[in-house]
Amino acid sequence: MSVPALAVRGLAKAYAGPVLRGISLEVGRGEVRALVGENGAGKSTFCRIVAGLVAADRGEITLAGRPFRPRTRREAAAQGVRMVTQERALVGTLTVAENLLLTELPARLGWLDRRALRVRARARLERVGLVALDPDRPAATLGIAQQQLVEIAAALAGPCEVLILDEPTAALSDAEAERLFAEIEALAAAGTAVVYVSHRLDEVRRVASRVSVLRDGQVAGTFPGAEVSASDLVRAMAGGERGAPAATVAGARGAPALVVKGLRAGPLREVNFSAHAGEIL
Repeated sequence: MSVPALAVRGLAKAYAGPVLRGISLEVGRGEVRALVGENGAGKSTFCRIVAGLVAADRGEITLAGRPFRPRTRREAAAQGVRMVTQERALVGTLTVAENLLLTELPARLGWLDRRALRVRARARLERVGLVALDPDRPAATLGIAQQQLVEIAAALAGPCEVLILDEPTAALSDAEAERLFAEIEALAAAGTAVVYVSHRLDEVRRVASRVSVLRDGQVAGTFPGAEVSASDLVRAMAGGERGAPAATVAGARGAPALVVKGLRAGPLREVNFSAHAGEIL
């Protein structure tokens, strides 16, 4: 039996109240595991613990079978666990190239080798489709989508056993998201385990090998990504049974009070939903 790339046992964390209540799951080498759940379900806290940003109260983590308990993000990255968070982490006063190679700036005769810096930065930018972006541009002048892609490029740069992506497409266009999906597929094919957090259920079903639903700080169920329906995921998040009619989750519903079809605006892509009288959506 192969050793999973990442294994978590009984992971727990509390702040004012419990956030994680003994989560256990495994992610195999080359697997894309999606995490979905309502806001406050514990997805981001789980990821931040694995990435070394937050300390767990209890529980065990192993990386390729070895005990893994990073105290900082740098320690996690040194062992091959990298994360792209929802919050932007670029240093605005530095250039794009300097941000991309912050921990490995090339030097020549004791001075920063600007030419080598640009060459390496361009190669990393090309991986995420930022071919035209000037590596000498200050990071503070980038738009949100460009910042996100630069951070993803930085995460893809070093050796990576486990890559954690927390809402990576929230600010991306369709074309940018497609480029990211292609990179994820290539990484998985090369053996990298990917933990993918998103609220976009159609996107999750497309990219993930398996989808784990978190509810109230626990794993409420794990489903094959290609087979599970968006309705089944919603029911698992809300506490209903798989295959049950929608009314068991939503309660008795009246006539549609609001119907949205094919809404596209900014980062929104093909949004479809209806809200019924007496329903909490």
